[in-house]
Amino acid sequence: MTAIINTKLVMEDGIIWDGALTYENGRIVEVGTADTVTIPAGAEIIDAKGLYTAPGLIDIHNHGSADDLFCDEPLKCSEHFLAHGQTTVLPTFYHDLSLERMLEGAAKIREVSKSGAGRIMDGLYMEGPYMNGRGSNQKNILWQPGEIMREEFEPLLDAIGSMVRVWAIDPSRPGIIPFMQAAKANNPNAVFALGHSSATMDQCRKVYKYGVKVRTHYTNGGKAKGRCQGSMGAGCDEFAMYEPDMYAELICDQTGVHVVPDLIKTIVKNKGVEKMILITDSMASKERFANNMEDGIWFGPDLNYDYRGYLCGSRMTLENGCRNMMTHTGYGLCHSIRMATLNPARMLGIDDEVGSLEAGKRANLIIIDDAVHIQKVILQGDLMVDGGKLL
Repeated sequence: MTAIINTKLVMEDGIIWDGALTYENGRIVEVGTADTVTIPAGAEIIDAKGLYTAPGLIDIHNHGSADDLFCDEPLKCSEHFLAHGQTTVLPTFYHDLSLERMLEGAAKIREVSKSGAGRIMDGLYMEGPYMNGRGSNQKNILWQPGEIMREEFEPLLDAIGSMVRVWAIDPSRPGIIPFMQAAKANNPNAVFALGHSSATMDQCRKVYKYGVKVRTHYTNGGKAKGRCQGSMGAGCDEFAMYEPDMYAELICDQTGVHVVPDLIKTIVKNKGVEKMILITDSMASKERFANNMEDGIWFGPDLNYDYRGYLCGSRMTLENGCRNMMTHTGYGLCHSIRMATLNPARMLGIDDEVGSLEAGKRANLIIIDDAVHIQKVILQGDLMVDGGKLL
């Protein structure tokens, strides 16, 4: 058995200031105040030296590191994000990947996820192929809008449907409901996200009952058209804001480019802390681009850009997203950690295994300071990062 002592525990809705935690065989055994946790003689001791112990971070939307995509280099990407406290990651496939590359990438991920750092990978997030064909990397998008045909999606479902936790879809695509029904029949645990789309609220409402749970990177996925010149439409963002059970993904970058701080505060105030999910949307890019403020191209140190210099995800890691949330909004450590742990776990339906410090859950743990700088990472009971460095 291993015990973490002299620590502050980041809980679901508060902090235990004088805490202790024990784990064994990859599972949390006991968690609470130091005077209530039993530490057996001979237990291995980790002295947190007054730092915080929190659940491992969960990144549900992540394409890869600055240099590599998960579909190409799943082990390199896993090691990179594990070192930054991410103990659960959904490798994300964008609609610029061919079917062949998706299947090859899924096979690599399935194999690498069996051991070592690769264990952070826990299913796929499919950002496409059935969105509206818009978004970054326009010249590379291979899956174009049009009617969704069964003969096209059945091979995809047969090959990787069981691995998919989230399908991002466009509610306005012809044939989207038969696809959603087939995807749920293939994998009842999969959920849907409102992805890149100009759908109306009414179109969102029609697909909601099939398992739509979250809005893909809120405010960065397209807008519905207004009824006439000069008017605003109500679409996926507005539906997610209105529907109380919907979650909202948020890319919270350092300079507030994806979502400006005032809007972040507005979204959190209306959705509530418990419905916000911090993501990185991290994406590899080796394209050349030009800094052109006049065209609305605004650069930031943790952002990513496509060949035109347009926003294309980020180069963030999730502990930075937590820190940025605190910087931009004044919400505290407990709130920001929850947005990157328990909330995504509940949205995915895996909160019985991960997402909070509770007896019986996986010992996926991070030891951090009050600015979420990573000191140690424990993955399924194994110490994987110490002193901020991968072991």
